[in-house]
Amino acid sequence: MNVPICDLCMKSKVLCSGCSEKVKRGKISELDVKISRLLYKMKDRYNLENIDFTKAVDLGRVVLVLTKKDVGPLIGREGKVVSDISQTVGKKVRIAEIGGDIKKTISDVVAPVKILGINKVYRKDGNLYKVRFSRKEIKQLPVDINSLEKALKSLLESEVMIVFE
Repeated sequence: MNVPICDLCMKSKVLCSGCSEKVKRGKISELDVKISRLLYKMKDRYNLENIDFTKAVDLGRVVLVLTKKDVGPLIGREGKVVSDISQTVGKKVRIAEIGGDIKKTISDVVAPVKILGINKVYRKDGNLYKVRFSRKEIKQLPVDINSLEKALKSLLESEVMIVFE
């Protein structure tokens, strides 16, 4: 099980000095700790031994749970794992895979909205990703546009511009 906190912290209600320091520095959030502990409690019931939970991002109405491996185990059979996470967090939860194909990562975040294209713009002050969507699908986005830009910026570690055509 790969989560942002250590095994000792997953099992107890108190954070060790190392994990506590990660929270203070902003490397991990309280939400990361909460979800890590929940996944530890559910690991035997749903066979979550080989899962990867990298980070959780609160987008207001939705919590985005990021993984570097396959999203399947975090969704669970018939969506039971993601449903349990959603009940504990009190918000709708989306699971997204990071670290691979950028288009797939963004598609996981904005589903069911289709991406028209992603352009990488090279600038002197850094790169910019321009993510294009159809105007007709604005209302189907799972989060508001500002939250989506902020989430994609942290995912891609680059500036992001969302464009509707």
